[in-house]
Amino acid sequence: MQSNFTTITDGTEAREGKYSGRRDDPGNWTGGCVGHGMLVGSMRGISAPTMVRWLHGDVRAVTVATMQAVTPELYRTIAAAFYWRPLSCQKLPAGIDAMVFDFGFNSGVQRSARLLQAAIGLTGDDVDGDIGPQTLRVLAGLKPIAMDEFSSWASALIGKLSVCQEAEYRSFRDFRVNGKGWLARLEWRRQLALSLAQAPGAALAP
Repeated sequence: MQSNFTTITDGTEAREGKYSGRRDDPGNWTGGCVGHGMLVGSMRGISAPTMVRWLHGDVRAVTVATMQAVTPELYRTIAAAFYWRPLSCQKLPAGIDAMVFDFGFNSGVQRSARLLQAAIGLTGDDVDGDIGPQTLRVLAGLKPIAMDEFSSWASALIGKLSVCQEAEYRSFRDFRVNGKGWLARLEWRRQLALSLAQAPGAALAP
């Protein structure tokens, strides 16, 4: 994993907060829907269904105590396994990694991947929610090497992703309730991405 992993995942963890046991949050139920399964809560953004998946489907092992015991180390391990690597963030340009990872952690891996694919010009069946070799080839072909050109290019792509991610948030059923927080998180994510894209050596990362 590239060095941005710690910076980005630490920022995401801070925005997610610690334990939450709200009954109206689907992520706090082991079944992934309000009233389905057991209400055990979430911790550091690790939802109850994600913990069930992490424990190989053993629903009975996922309890309130299990969720409250999620350490920063376990959070980072799960974040790497279920979000960072599936989104190929270690292969994405600096700044783009932040936009893709945090939105994916917040709203789903495939959704985040599809928005990146559309933003770089892929269409039709190529927008498949999988940041694989083809998507990475297209991205590599677009990315400038010179720092001044890279910074401008990355800023433009970050801006495009911001617009697309905001539109996704606004399409969500719960936007009226959670939209203010989601948009604040988007602005934090955008600012982090821009700072990473403008850091020394950013153009040389993958």
